[in-house]
Parts: sequence; C-alpha cells; structure tokens
Amino acid sequence: MRELNLQFYFDIDLDDDNRIRHVFWADARSRVAWDSFADVLCFDTTYLTNKYDMPFAPFIGVNHHGQSILLGCGLLSSEDTDASVWLFESWLCCMSHRPPQGIVTYQCRAIKNVVEVVFPKARCLWHIMKKISENLHGYTQYKDMKRYLKFVVYESTNVDVFMSSWGNFISEYQLCNNVWLNKLFEERARWVPCYLKRFFWADMFTTQRSESMNAFFDGYINSMTCLQQFVHQFDNALQHKAELVCEVDFASLNKVIPCSSQSTIERRFQVEYTHAKFNEVQAEFRGKMNCAVNNFFVDRHTCRFNVMEESFRDGQTNHSN
Repeated sequence: MRELNLQFYFDIDLDDDNRIRHVFWADARSRVAWDSFADVLCFDTTYLTNKYDMPFAPFIGVNHHGQSILLGCGLLSSEDTDASVWLFESWLCCMSHRPPQGIVTYQCRAIKNVVEVVFPKARCLWHIMKKISENLHGYTQYKDMKRYLKFVVYESTNVDVFMSSWGNFISEYQLCNNVWLNKLFEERARWVPCYLKRFFWADMFTTQRSESMNAFFDGYINSMTCLQQFVHQFDNALQHKAELVCEVDFASLNKVIPCSSQSTIERRFQVEYTHAKFNEVQAEFRGKMNCAVNNFFVDRHTCRFNVMEESFRDGQTNHSN
C-alpha cells in the first residue's frame, strides 16, 4: 500500500523473536483530514478484538459535515501502558507531530497516563456511561438510576445545578457508600459536560463517535477476519466512506437550503456552512420562536427579565430556563 501511495503511513512493533506485537497505519485521506480537523480526537478500543486477540484501536475525528472520520487505527497485542504509548506516539508521528486540543476516551487510568505523557497539553474528557451497567447493574432500581444519572450529567446547565442534582441522585438511591460513584465525583471535571463546555469539543462529548464508526465497519470486518483480509476489507470500507463524503460535499456546493427568516445572520450561515451545520443553525433560529419572557423588572439602574423556553409535550405546556 505504501508503494501505491507514498502518503500511506504504517508502523509495526516487533518483539525479540521478530513477531508482530502492534501495528498502526493511516491512509493519505486521514493524514490530510487532520490538517483541517485537528481539534478533537476520539479513541476507543472496546469495539472489536480479532481472532489473534489483538484489539482494534481506531482514532476518530469529525469533519465539516458532522460526520465521523477515521484518522488512523491500530491493532494491539495488549492494552497496557507501554502498548498505548507506542500507539499514540506512532499516531502523533504520522500526523506531523500535531497533537489534538482535546481527546475523548473511556474511563481508564492507563489511557489517562498515556495522554499525559504523549499529549501533555490536550484536554481529556472521559466517557463514563459505558461503565454504568458494569458498576450499578446489581441494584434493583438500576434502570431508574441509569435514567436519572444521565439526566444529571447531560441536563445540568451549570456547575451549581449539577452539584444539586448529583446530591439529590445520591440521596434518592442511598448511594453515599458507592466507591465508584464517589471516585467519579472526585474527578467530575474530567467527564461532566458543564465543567468542560467552555472548550470546543466538536459535538464529541461521548465516545458515540467511535461507536458510529464501529457500526460503519460492520459487514466489512469481524472478530474472525484474518490480518490479510482485514487490510483489504478495511480499505474497501474507507473507500465507501470517502464516496459518502463526496456526495454531501457535492450537495453543499451545488444546492441551497432556503432561509427560514429574513435575518442577515441566518443568511450568512447559509452561505458559509455545509448543509448539515446550517440545519443545526436553523434549528436554533426556530427555537427562538419558543421563547417566553416573564418576570420583567425595571428600576432606575437595572432592567432584568427572565427568558424561558416553551415546549409542548404530552398535552402539557412546559417552561424551562
């Protein structure tokens, strides 16, 4: 593959008996993509382990259409710190030593240590929701607890709201002695979105990006795919992915989504943004119609009012700040 394209990059780590321990590779498209989208990296090795017991380790990013893109991947013979350091250093070398601003990964002390070594200036965001089942499934109210915990984590608009909601969650289910939750709370600045929202995460607050990329590879590779087949099928999957990107690129360049208002701001986004991102902007513009103002107060020095979002669900009108 290197002979076919000089920009194809690979690195192989061998043991003392000249046997493969770890492999990393990235095609030219991945390397070029990092030049434009070097903001946030998502890393997750929990998707697939092949018949050689080598976990599949993809590096995932996001492009200007909001699509998941592959930025290289590896096969590891182990998941210890040394193996992860080797993989991350190989990836960094491949990407011209340009580290990400932030990395989203699963809760793992070894990965945390590796990020601090290889990407010392990058922000690290843990995805802990995969651990809920493992740590809370033994409780009789597990389903309610999981739903409540997700609400606390993702619906807390600021730190004060999170602290209050977390306290209510712990009290409601009498979890003050749960070691896992207590440890999570101590390190809340690493995984609770409201602590990290001042940074740019490209809408990658969880490892859902890795999961969607893993779903993309389904039908091409599986746990029984041998290494030779793996490389071939992997290349086929990437080719299909590239075709999908070309299709949305073409649509964004040659078709126009009409504006939903007379706003010059919306019109500017219409010109500059891809269709996928402009649709998100339009959703925000439509959301302005649902704003209700109350508690208007004026005195000599102050003009204050409270803006609430009005929504209609299950026959009921609801207001939220």
